[in-house]
Amino acid sequence: MCALANLSVMGPSMGFGYSAVALPPLQSPNSEFHIDENQASWIASAAAIAIPFGCMITSFAMRRGRKTSLLIISAVSIVGWLTIYLSANIEQIIIGRIISGVATGLATVPTTVYAAEVSSAKWRSTVVTWTSIAIATGVLIVYIFGFIFPENWRMVALLCSIFPLVSLVLTAIFMPESPVWLRERGKIAEAERILKKFRGVPQELPLPDEDAAEFEVKHHKKKKNLLKHILRRSALIPSFILLGYFFFQQFSGIFAVVYYAVQISKDSGVKIDNHLNAILIGLTRLIGAISVAWLSRRVGRRPLSILSGTGMTLSIGSLSLYLFLHDRGYVASDENLLPVICLIAYIFMSTLGFLVLPFAMVGELYPSKVKDVLSGFTTCIAYIFSFVSVKAYPDMSKIMGKHGIFCFYAVVSLLGTFFIVFFLPETRGKTMGEIEDIYAKKKKMIAGDETVKEKMVS
Repeated sequence: MCALANLSVMGPSMGFGYSAVALPPLQSPNSEFHIDENQASWIASAAAIAIPFGCMITSFAMRRGRKTSLLIISAVSIVGWLTIYLSANIEQIIIGRIISGVATGLATVPTTVYAAEVSSAKWRSTVVTWTSIAIATGVLIVYIFGFIFPENWRMVALLCSIFPLVSLVLTAIFMPESPVWLRERGKIAEAERILKKFRGVPQELPLPDEDAAEFEVKHHKKKKNLLKHILRRSALIPSFILLGYFFFQQFSGIFAVVYYAVQISKDSGVKIDNHLNAILIGLTRLIGAISVAWLSRRVGRRPLSILSGTGMTLSIGSLSLYLFLHDRGYVASDENLLPVICLIAYIFMSTLGFLVLPFAMVGELYPSKVKDVLSGFTTCIAYIFSFVSVKAYPDMSKIMGKHGIFCFYAVVSLLGTFFIVFFLPETRGKTMGEIEDIYAKKKKMIAGDETVKEKMVS
């Protein structure tokens, strides 16, 4: 079911790589549309502008049900891709890109939340990273489509629409609702029946103690409204941690490298065919995402995040130093291999932690009472950070120089690593209830320590 849920991400995620595939044929002299640079920039950025709106809408969609939100994602994605395929002018292409961007924003949270809510504590650290694998796979597939059909942007859009269509049908037929969502809505019997099915427990037998504890309803005051739940310590501290992690994620240059991959490769001295270069970057991201899924269950979030931040700092910092020396006449006899190694290492190390884990932890850290609202809000802010960092890259590159902007990314990566060391909690092997109680327990422990100190003084 987690794999099926993540199938709904692949269609929207292809929008990340579509502009790199579609713009060259649209700008060619033989194109049916003759677009200028301004129109090309709108086609590229329209999806990015729309993603935060999708992130906010997903909060309301998830309140209608996790399964319902996945169906909405696939339906909106189909409309977006078909709008692009049937476009008769540039404006319709941009509208299709906006719709696709909304679908991408819608898809950022529900799959991770669903995976976190239906999986056992043993497997949760693995399955919540599958969304990043689905995104990386979608981007790689659209790059491959562009390689096979380099001049046919319509065919690529039509092929992309097949994935959300398949997801829509399979989700509607086979996927059950999240037992956690049903529990929060008072549908205890149905939630317990589905949870037993997920855990392989016969319906006539009671749930094992571990699963029963996972299923236990939190005892909050019944009249407490949503705002009071948001203002609880167990919601505010995860908000601070996740927003901080997303800030360092975006301003360390991860998404700027994705959006400007070809240009950054040229600026770095990498000499390779554009389509093959895109496929290489997409393949590196996919390998990194698979590595995270395998490693996170074994070593946890904190070690991977620290390793990722350290690797990003060293790789992009080395690239900055290389370009700094190159601009001053120090030419290395490496046949341009060092920039390739640095850039690929940066992409791989970022995928190993900074790019993947913040999105995965959105489905873990927030309490179930406010998860649907705060997860959508957090990813919305994250993509606003993304838009700012991507939009600022050309101007920053002109002002700071190529080596200067990569040095900036290295410094932010280093600061982000320190942030993780001091603030990021470890969630590996913990149940949803235990994760929700992390900060509440700290509060109780502090209170208990103060009581002990008072007794010692007296």
